Amino acid sequence: MDKKTIEKIAEIVEPILAAKNFDLVDIETKPSPEGNILTIYIDKDGGVTLKDCEDVIIVLSAVLDTYDFIDENYILEVSSPGLYRELKKEKDFKRYLGYRIKVKLYEPIQTNSFGKQKVLIGKLGDYSNNILKVVLDNNEVVNIDMKSVAKVNLEPDITSLLKNNYGENYG
Repeated sequence: MDKKTIEKIAEIVEPILAAKNFDLVDIETKPSPEGNILTIYIDKDGGVTLKDCEDVIIVLSAVLDTYDFIDENYILEVSSPGLYRELKKEKDFKRYLGYRIKVKLYEPIQTNSFGKQKVLIGKLGDYSNNILKVVLDNNEVVNIDMKSVAKVNLEPDITSLLKNNYGENYG
């Protein structure tokens, strides 16, 4: 699917998702023998459930069939962006304040504690005016201009998550 088609899909589905309190995170296509796999990633406050994905795919499938502008076979999927989701929009950064993140930079930057680093892991301290504030594990605060950032993902501490859910004796 070309970029123009994906943009049109986004234009159609975004207001429908917003009316149901979901955010459109991303649209991705991958080739498959049966046709392109069209995956629409959604999110909402509190996270996305399997039931949410089921409900949304029914609505979006009907809507896309009604518009009938996609000129090739495709398989529609609706998914959450997952544990390691990429943060792209300002709303993403605001939603995940305080969460652990991984920041990949185009060029290394100097930190007080770890020297020059091209990848930083810490908590998302703040985001405003295109400046990302990352609180490293040793509490050093690093302010990064988003122009320097290649990618930001959530980076959950799985051991802590498991201990929180299954008790301190886990692991």
